[in-house]
Amino acid sequence: MDADAGIARKGLGILRERGFRYYWTARALSLIGDYAFRTAFATHIISVSGSASTLAAATAVLLVPSLVFYLVGGAVGDRTASRRAIMVWVDAARFVVLLLIAGVTYWTPSVVLLVVLAVLIGVADGFFQPASFAYMLEITPKEKLVAANSALSVGQQIGLIGGPLIGGFMVSLAGAPATFAFDAATFLVSAILLLLVRASRSTGEDPAGAAEPDGAAGEPVAGGHRLRQVGVDVAQAVRFVAGLRWLLVSLVVNACTNAVYAGVLDVSVPLIMAPEGTSEGRSLGTFYAFQGIGALAGAAVLAKLTVRRTGPALYLMLALMALSLAATGVTGGGAGALAMAFTYGVGLHFFNSLFPSLLQEQVPDNLLSRVGSLAFLGFNGLMPLGALLMGPLVSTLDARGAAVAAGLVAAATSLAALLSADVRRLTAAGPEPDTGARPDPADGDKDAVGRV
Repeated sequence: MDADAGIARKGLGILRERGFRYYWTARALSLIGDYAFRTAFATHIISVSGSASTLAAATAVLLVPSLVFYLVGGAVGDRTASRRAIMVWVDAARFVVLLLIAGVTYWTPSVVLLVVLAVLIGVADGFFQPASFAYMLEITPKEKLVAANSALSVGQQIGLIGGPLIGGFMVSLAGAPATFAFDAATFLVSAILLLLVRASRSTGEDPAGAAEPDGAAGEPVAGGHRLRQVGVDVAQAVRFVAGLRWLLVSLVVNACTNAVYAGVLDVSVPLIMAPEGTSEGRSLGTFYAFQGIGALAGAAVLAKLTVRRTGPALYLMLALMALSLAATGVTGGGAGALAMAFTYGVGLHFFNSLFPSLLQEQVPDNLLSRVGSLAFLGFNGLMPLGALLMGPLVSTLDARGAAVAAGLVAAATSLAALLSADVRRLTAAGPEPDTGARPDPADGDKDAVGRV
């Protein structure tokens, strides 16, 4: 971890590398649009329906498509000749869909039409995220992954600061259609920037020593066997994940906590901060922006730290995030809620920087999109259910009471991860080796697992 920490201390120096700079800018711009969309989507539905259950159901439906397509997107990302091409086409598709959403919300108050079109964005995200996760290794040397992931997390927080503020002011002053059109423009610019990126090294390299399976990345499969091959690809990734106990624990714990976060942040918080809908969009946008400000503070702290025991650090930060959401319910709106949003953001940056680096260090390149998509699916798989259940919970306890109860449950779940010895021993280079036999998830290549 010492070398990685030294790189992390250089902050955003990695942006001097041309390819990564274009990639980073593209992601930051599209995230600004995404977070503006998030603010406009929630406040528009509150204004149109005035119902916590409608907001919860709409949010839940919106979360499903990307989860369904993560695994397919991961298999496609590992087999494609160009991950960049996938990302460019997906951004272009999202540009078109968001223009349609802007038109629909301008001409009709229908929540159903809005959600149906927004589902297409989730489908696109299911293809974009796995390809983007693995594409990092084509433009970034492995010894710079912590710095690169930290820079991406900073970009995410810039999006989280700028997007909600822009979205909150736009939806308050110009309405939801204008905000959705702004999001469309960010995807168009993102696609153009991605076209300018050039990979710094070839794909298909497996530094962990794993043998290339039949039909490895970039090798096409005949039409009749394509669906079967996708199943084989996914099964191979599942075997790899099943051999890492710390990763299995992480998937279970994070599935539960992310379900809570989705419900609180997308249902309870909008009702706490903007109970009147779009007219109070600035309050909700400011709350989300303070998460980004907190994450930037977390980036400054992480750049000065050497994190040797990554497992305890990850799950203590996850518990901190959960307690912050519970405290938001206690404080309600105002300065107290903004302070809790800041605290949540600090923990968010730590987790978003450290966990992806663990995966990228340990997973062979030819499995990275698939294992990454399994992690995305595991972490996010219960989020629709969490959002959906928050509707009746708000009806029973009100928005503030629901945030308190759900946040306390998530904090307890986060700390439970530390009951696992594998998680407690986890470092940035992987868990400390045990004396047992290693599993064989990579078609007989024992060196591909648990390399430290």
